[in-house]
Amino acid sequence: MSLIFVGGWATAKEQYPVISESGKFLIPFVDFKPEELPELISGGGNTLVGWSTGAHILLKECRAHFTKFDNVILIGPFLSFTESFPERILRKMISGMSKNPTRVLASFHKNCGENNKINFFDSQVGALVEGLEYLISSRIEIENDIAISNLILVHGNDDKIVRQTAFESVTKSFSGGRIVTFNSGHKLSEDELLNLIKGL
Repeated sequence: MSLIFVGGWATAKEQYPVISESGKFLIPFVDFKPEELPELISGGGNTLVGWSTGAHILLKECRAHFTKFDNVILIGPFLSFTESFPERILRKMISGMSKNPTRVLASFHKNCGENNKINFFDSQVGALVEGLEYLISSRIEIENDIAISNLILVHGNDDKIVRQTAFESVTKSFSGGRIVTFNSGHKLSEDELLNLIKGL
């Protein structure tokens, strides 16, 4: 099975160790810029997974390539991040990244439902700030419903990052696939994600 996983803001490989060793594991702004993602996934494969910011970028930049995959799983997707997080909070995070990035990231991961300490490199701070600026401005504008038959939209019912209304904005814009809900926060556990993939 070929797998491409596109993570969210501040994703780290240790959050999904099995998946990171099983396929292509891409972290937004650290490994690629949004406009570069279509080329990185253009070869297709069995399963394409996007989590959070990764799901947003895939919906915005890569829909033309979805037919090259058997299944496209988008976890915690959104059309506009500020539908869940006001710009002022993101600006506060940007300011905090210049003062104490460890604290900002620890708080963010805790809100994601991540129980483990996630390490990061100081060299990533610039890329992470770029990602926050992107989340402030990026929007997906959908005029008419778009049907994508191989699409699976996933949301945790205790998601504190992408609110239910923001998730519903996606489900109302993209039809034809499946909607799956987990008893989780913003971060789906690796076991839950692997079981979902295996069950396809």
